[in-house]
Amino acid sequence: MKRKICYEEMLPHELDEAVARFPVGYCAFGSLEWHGRHLPLGNDTLKAYHILIKTAEKFGGVVVPPTYWGFLSKWHPWTMNFFDESRKSLIEGLYKSIFLGLVDVGFRVVIGVTGHDVEPQKDAIQKAVEAIKKTGKATGFAMMEGDLYDLTGDRMDHAAHWETSLMMHLRPELVNMSRIEKEDLETEEGRKEAGIYGLDPRTHASPELGKKIANRIAERIGRKAQELLATLEG
Repeated sequence: MKRKICYEEMLPHELDEAVARFPVGYCAFGSLEWHGRHLPLGNDTLKAYHILIKTAEKFGGVVVPPTYWGFLSKWHPWTMNFFDESRKSLIEGLYKSIFLGLVDVGFRVVIGVTGHDVEPQKDAIQKAVEAIKKTGKATGFAMMEGDLYDLTGDRMDHAAHWETSLMMHLRPELVNMSRIEKEDLETEEGRKEAGIYGLDPRTHASPELGKKIANRIAERIGRKAQELLATLEG
């Protein structure tokens, strides 16, 4: 039987066994946001979540249910407005509670990855990391999904070749390139209307590139998890 890696699918004894083997919890964070007409609105969280599944499959650990709520203003139709000063403490408190809850369960390392690549979101995850460090029982790491990528000049973008390639590999059934056949990506006005910022995904995106990026990030996250765990066991 294939080893389970998703927290919500485990029986209690399976979670206990997973934590005993490799006490690392992986948390994906993102948004519900316009990513062009060709990508799903939950793109940010989905890519981080599936990269972490790859990590857990190879290295061990447990993937926590993804969190779609983050620092996000309504800059385009179909984008959920979930950020102003009144909500800042709510989001930070949510992330902190998730991390502390995982430590209570028995995890010793918690890694938070945001696919919504904005500094306030990473900062909120970092505050959750600091909270579990204060317990003296655990440590963690906060990152955007591309922070550890080191293979090529490809870098994070918005709905362009990086994000499109990742989704072509991770969830190809959710990508519809025919929806952007006639987009104007040559002008600033056109890019804003399309919601695509970066290299043209129609000519630069591919499942092969997505696989290369996702596998490398998953590998680097797994190595980071091993390093962090070793600092606690040393």
